[in-house]
Amino acid sequence: MDVKPLAGRRPSAFVALVCALIASFFVVISAADSPARAAAGDNLVVNPSLEQGTNDPSCFSRSGWGTEAAWTFQPGRAGGRSVSLSIQGYQAGDRKLLQAENAQCAPKVTAGLTYDMQVWYKSSAPVSLTMFRHTAQGWSYWGNVEQVPAATGWTLAQAPTPVIPEGTDQVIFGLSLSANGSLTTDDYSFRQVIDPPPVTDELIVNGSLAGGANIPACHQVAGWGQRQASSLVSTDVPANSPAGARSFQFTISGHVSGDAKLLQSEGAGCAPTVAAGQQYDLSVDYRTTATGLTGFSVFTHTINGWQYWTDLKALPAVANWTTATARTPLIPAGVDRISFGLSIGGNGTLNTTNYSMKKPRAEVVPPAGGAELEGSWDVLTTQLPIRAIHSTLLTDGRLLLIAGSGNDGAKFAAGQFRAVIWTPEANAFKEIPVPYDMFCAGHVTLPDGKVLLAGGTEAFPAEDQGPNTFKGSDRSYYFDPADDTFHQLADMTGAHWYPSLTKLGNGDIWSAGGLNENAEGTVLTEMFSSKTKSWLPQNQVPQTYSFWGTYPHMFLLDDGKMFYTGAHTFGNGLPGTGASLYDWETAKIWDIPGLRQKDMRDQAGSVFVGPAQDQKLMIVGGGNTDGNTPAINLVDIIDLNRPVPAYVPGPDLPGAGKAYVNLVNLPDRTVLAANGAKQNRAENVQSAAIYKPGTNSWQSVAADPVGRNYHSSSILLPNGKVAVLGSNPADNSFDLRISVYSPPYLFKGTRPTVTSAPAQGTYGQNIALGVTGTVASASLIAPMSATHQTDTNARLVDLPLMGSGNARTARIPVNPNLLPPGPYMLSVLDTNGVPSIAKWVWIS
Repeated sequence: MDVKPLAGRRPSAFVALVCALIASFFVVISAADSPARAAAGDNLVVNPSLEQGTNDPSCFSRSGWGTEAAWTFQPGRAGGRSVSLSIQGYQAGDRKLLQAENAQCAPKVTAGLTYDMQVWYKSSAPVSLTMFRHTAQGWSYWGNVEQVPAATGWTLAQAPTPVIPEGTDQVIFGLSLSANGSLTTDDYSFRQVIDPPPVTDELIVNGSLAGGANIPACHQVAGWGQRQASSLVSTDVPANSPAGARSFQFTISGHVSGDAKLLQSEGAGCAPTVAAGQQYDLSVDYRTTATGLTGFSVFTHTINGWQYWTDLKALPAVANWTTATARTPLIPAGVDRISFGLSIGGNGTLNTTNYSMKKPRAEVVPPAGGAELEGSWDVLTTQLPIRAIHSTLLTDGRLLLIAGSGNDGAKFAAGQFRAVIWTPEANAFKEIPVPYDMFCAGHVTLPDGKVLLAGGTEAFPAEDQGPNTFKGSDRSYYFDPADDTFHQLADMTGAHWYPSLTKLGNGDIWSAGGLNENAEGTVLTEMFSSKTKSWLPQNQVPQTYSFWGTYPHMFLLDDGKMFYTGAHTFGNGLPGTGASLYDWETAKIWDIPGLRQKDMRDQAGSVFVGPAQDQKLMIVGGGNTDGNTPAINLVDIIDLNRPVPAYVPGPDLPGAGKAYVNLVNLPDRTVLAANGAKQNRAENVQSAAIYKPGTNSWQSVAADPVGRNYHSSSILLPNGKVAVLGSNPADNSFDLRISVYSPPYLFKGTRPTVTSAPAQGTYGQNIALGVTGTVASASLIAPMSATHQTDTNARLVDLPLMGSGNARTARIPVNPNLLPPGPYMLSVLDTNGVPSIAKWVWIS
């Protein structure tokens, strides 16, 4: 090949940081394997097999910077030819074959969609996927995704694009070599990914406005009055909108009277049918600069035709996409259809999309039957002596309960900080001196069974400030169950109010998130060495310089990466899709698609479902504290063992939507979801349900007699029961009652037992167990350490079980990322799904 190389592209340090945020996940498949994910549609790469062209393949160009490469044609993967490059005397840069940067050659893309990229390759050194994108400003580097290994035979490298952002119309991609060696590529593919639509009870046709031309299908423009109004269809939509979604924009000027709005068309096939006496939940995503009223307008249809019915609420101007929700009054007699939309009644612009209308969920009715179907609740006569906001199960079966100042400004000013140890068997409490305000700290059980406390409250907000302007603390202590004392550690590098602490496979603790000493979101990532009991200097910790939110739900995966589920505390979710894969060692972040209503995951619950080996996580419910919109009951589930992971809709949580939902892994491999509230610290939703991974379904069970919302928590006890504590509603009172839930498995006959087990185990070790009963499986469950619906270290890990009768052998997994070092509760499960009382085992 005799082609002059293109001008080099060398990413700046800033671009390198941006590319660390690119949403992608890369997989490699041998020639004998099938593709990781099916993609639909035509291959958008021109000349994909590189057969056309003389000196170089048509519609492809050499690219790179730094050390030069030699380029040649070689035999192709399935006949024909491929392109090979080789580098000698490497000093800097990379070399790669990309699609040409012009309208005829570069694959065209649509904002909001995802595409599947494939390249077959052979290489004598590791290579990386490189992406560039085109906008109105021209071509720009989009990022190196991830390195893939050297391959002597033809190997398929496959990756999804991120969700294509607004303004991007073309993408090019290829594999880059940045070392001495050779790289040969062939058979490029770029196809739109199409997932099957989820089953839904949605009553709106074309709610995302994707169908239609200048006016979206099944919708119509309406309005009245003296004003100048213009309208257009826009691709400006919320980050988590369905593929192909559009918004409809009105611009009003010279307003004297009247409004403009987009409504469902009046035809019977478009305007949703309703039933008299029923209510309906409506929602619309919107953003507006309008200086006048923005109303939530509803029209009704009877045998006499259409007429205006009501405005359900007035909406504020908002610069960012926001979900407006409302519930209709009871539908009057004679009304058979309704139509609704948001009306702009002043100068400015209004964009709307993602119209939705559903019947409200019926309130949960537990199954008819006894405790063997719905479990049983006991509310203890003894009450908490403190506001239990932070709850940790200790390895002797006691619970460390911390209030700090307990969300009480007067106690903070007086320096009155409290904690107690609760012994459930004796129902007794022991007061523990607290050295600083641990209210809203992060905490985790260390490999040695001690409890690390980090961050907390340095200052309450002043009277003229908002409710979330607490200032973070940088203080850190550990609690030792051996002497029931907090021991001081060196301070964190920075201050954190609402940080998350996640234990890694080496036993160290990753921490990030929360507010700093200025009550601003901190982008500082911290690392605690469990061996030295010290926080590492900032220059020894990979930094993303990203704000993860307050109490971000960050879970360790079996490959050592971490997954941010999208759940957090306070306000909207993160930009982009709202959920992320995160390599803490390289500070790279990839957006993960599929999370619905990401800005309604404030105070949601997150948890592994089934054994941690399955690498499935679930996010349940949530609301929006800042917007104070009614909470949702959506459940999304992700399988991170899939080559291209993405959230998919799970079964809705039974009953009304709720935030402040507490999730607990039960020893029979199900998940308990209990308590919560419909509004911000108000309107308790007293329901409970158990999720069954085997059938992907919920079973409604008896509800906690005590309504609980903010600052509540649930902790699994070694005996298989669940302790539920706390509630701090909007009047800032605190419920001091303790509820204990006995799940249905405790009413299904004699429990199996673990008669003997070692106190310690090592990775990959076979351990001998003595058991009774018809034992079917064994597991290890991490002791919970929960606050604000957050416990990112909770997990159940399967132990492969061998043997029969009363003598069994269990094998501890080899992978410490699956089972981080520390104490675990070992229990066995019989063939009726009944678990034993747990025994403690230390894994190291």
